[in-house]
Order: sequence, then C-alpha cells, then structure tokens
Amino acid sequence: MASMFRRLAVTGFFFGVAATQGAGAQNASAQSPGGAVRDSGWYFAVGGGANRTGVLKQAGFNRDDICYPTNVCPRQPDGYRWFYDLDPGSGAVFDLAVGRSLNTLRLEVSASSISGSIQESFTGITYFDGTPVMPAEDSDYANRAETAVDGLTTRTLSLNVYRDFPRAGSRLTPYLGIGVGVSNVELAGLYFRSEYSCIREPCTGRPAAEFNSHQNADLTDTVWSGLVQAGVDYHLDDSRYVLGLNVSYRTLGDLEAEAGYLDHPFPDERNFTMISEMDHWSLTVRIKYRLGVRDGS
Repeated sequence: MASMFRRLAVTGFFFGVAATQGAGAQNASAQSPGGAVRDSGWYFAVGGGANRTGVLKQAGFNRDDICYPTNVCPRQPDGYRWFYDLDPGSGAVFDLAVGRSLNTLRLEVSASSISGSIQESFTGITYFDGTPVMPAEDSDYANRAETAVDGLTTRTLSLNVYRDFPRAGSRLTPYLGIGVGVSNVELAGLYFRSEYSCIREPCTGRPAAEFNSHQNADLTDTVWSGLVQAGVDYHLDDSRYVLGLNVSYRTLGDLEAEAGYLDHPFPDERNFTMISEMDHWSLTVRIKYRLGVRDGS
C-alpha cells in the first residue's frame, strides 16, 4: 500500500505545481449563436483503448505437512511456499465518466474496466520456513505439474481531479490529472495440477495417486488504487462534443485471497495467494458531451 502511493508522489507534486501556477486562468464559456444556451460545466464521457500491464509477482503458501516422494525432506515439512512471475499480454480498457468543470479545474467520477490475458512462469518453491525444496535424485516416483492463468480483470471506481491548460484561439486543451479509487481485481482461472506416477517398481510407500493435487479457482479482492494521467482534448467546431486522447498510469494494492483444492491429499487443505506489483498503462480515446443550460432558467 505504501509503495503504491510512493509511486504517485512525484507525479502528484508536479501536478500541484502546474495547477498553482495557472490557477488564475479561465475557460471560455461555449455559447450558441443566439446566446440562449451556455455550457453548464457538466459533462459525460465514454472511452476505450489499449492497456499494458507490467510483470506481476505471484506468491502463495499452504501448511501442507506431507513429504512428497520426489523431494528431499530433511525433516517433517510445516508447509510450502511457491513463487511465479505473471507476464500479461496486451489488454483492453473501457471507461465511463461524469464530471464538472470549475474554471480550469475539473472534478470527475469514473468507472473503468481493464482486462487481458496472462502467461505464468514458475520461479521457485521452498518449505514454509524458506528452506529450498531439493529434488530426490533416486526417487522411485515421477511428478508432472501444470500451471496456467486465464486473465486479469480490474474494475475501478475513482474520483479524479484535472487541471486544464486552455490555449487562446485554439481548439486543443492539454490537461493533467490525478485520482484515487477502489478496484475490484479478479485473477481468473488460476490452474494447478500435480500428478505422481511410479517409475520403478515396487515404489514402496503410499500409492502415487494419493499425492496428486488439483486446483482451478478465480481469486478476487478489493484494493485501493491511484491514478495519474495526461491528455489533450479537441473541441469539435462549436458543438458540445469534445474528442480526447488520454494516457494514464494506474497502480494498485496487493491482491490477497484464499482458495481450496479440487483434489489434495488432505481434502480440506487451503492455500493463500498474493499478487503484487500490479500496475496498468493505458492509451484511451474519449468522447465527451458537455451539457448546456438556458440563460434565465
């Protein structure tokens, strides 16, 4: 959580400086030719575009005390910890917003959805106390493991503040923005299957199948998120439509979730997963519609 806000601090500082330096500037009010309708300051916006998520870190653990036959167990295990890198592919972003212009500042409430696929790469496993798990070279058993993740979806409700930089005689309005919000994060289709087989008879001990485990779960959590963004708006003729291009960076707190197994040597065994270093870079095209009011109403 603390690291999330540290990543926003520098950008937020420069945003504040820019807002202070231009606080006296005013936006021109849009009027119809007859002057009967003027801009109310309220607007609706809808946008969509492309998203890229950085490499995520997955860490999990359980308190499984079984010594599996393909491992060297110096003592009775008290649990296991495992680690993966999650490399997301390109994804899509969609957002809806309602806002209000106050001179050169804008306040906005937005709802967004970001989704994309993920590739999972195994990086290590230890016992619960951190001791590395070493393979048993002379084991009579073999193990085959499969892992996969379907995708990551982030749904966010945020409050954003923008500073517009209008240019006299130009339809282009650059801006900077910051925001905070609450995100529902779903890691879908977290899949794991581990199967054991006997490769040298008689494989004394428990039957190989008794060591098998299988998990297929969707993990969800609600976390805080922070947002910084920059963009430019283009006012279309004298209409109330504004076309915009927005670049944003969103950082999120860690997803933490608990799940069970479909198959495990202990049927009621639970495991815990944490996904960290979650962030999103997005490029979005937005269309904004400004609401008008009649003078004297």
